[in-house]
Amino acid sequence: MAPRFPGEPPCFLFLSTPNTHTKEEQARLLLSEEGKEQLMFEVPLNDSGSAGLGVSLKGNKSRETGEDLGIFIKSIIHGGAAFKDGRLRVNDQLIAVNGETLLGKSNHEAMETLRRSMSMEGNLRGMIQLVVLRAVAAPTQVCTYF
Repeated sequence: MAPRFPGEPPCFLFLSTPNTHTKEEQARLLLSEEGKEQLMFEVPLNDSGSAGLGVSLKGNKSRETGEDLGIFIKSIIHGGAAFKDGRLRVNDQLIAVNGETLLGKSNHEAMETLRRSMSMEGNLRGMIQLVVLRAVAAPTQVCTYF
């Protein structure tokens, strides 16, 4: 990147990402949208899976139109499966569970899909597959002087 003023050294932009590579490397980056990334996680469930994923969810709606905007993680319960796994984050949007899309569904239908997946397939495999949409960290400007 060129200097902005005469005599000013060049500055470079780097994406600031938390140092969580061990678990994050296990996530598969599927696609990038503007400012968002889509990640797939296989989350092991606690023991029999009856404790669930250990997240609190919220369904967002448009203030203008009342349209359902999707299901998001509101909080992660300490000691739950998601907490122990460590990859899900507050404000991640859940867009698929065990291969079934949540996109295009009402918030109610999406929550029912999640419940059904947790009670059936999740308990059988001891694992739940989630695809989430996550906001990408904003670029940080770092100046280096040579």
